[in-house]
Amino acid sequence: MVETSAMIGIAFSVVGIVLFLYCVIVVKKILNLFPKAKMRTDWMIISILIIFFVIGYGVNIWALITNNLPVLTFMQSFVYLFGAIFVLVVIQLSYRTYKIIVKSAEE
Repeated sequence: MVETSAMIGIAFSVVGIVLFLYCVIVVKKILNLFPKAKMRTDWMIISILIIFFVIGYGVNIWALITNNLPVLTFMQSFVYLFGAIFVLVVIQLSYRTYKIIVKSAEE
């Protein structure tokens, strides 16, 4: 039987997976808006990081169900590191995008 705290972790991970899969759809729409933009590579990096998170959340669910403490500890570090990388890429991409929008508005 899975503990209540593990069930909460599983529920959060499932919600996270659903949200990230929705994000993949939105990223595809963004890529379609900018088929030749220099920022495509950054959006592809974001997509890859999203896939890493989906896989990581799946592994987290497995580790919670099997009560695999070493994997749970690793997943915590994984989420911290790749979460920081994800935020960094998103912030840099947002800044460059806003610069382009502001420059276009001035012309």
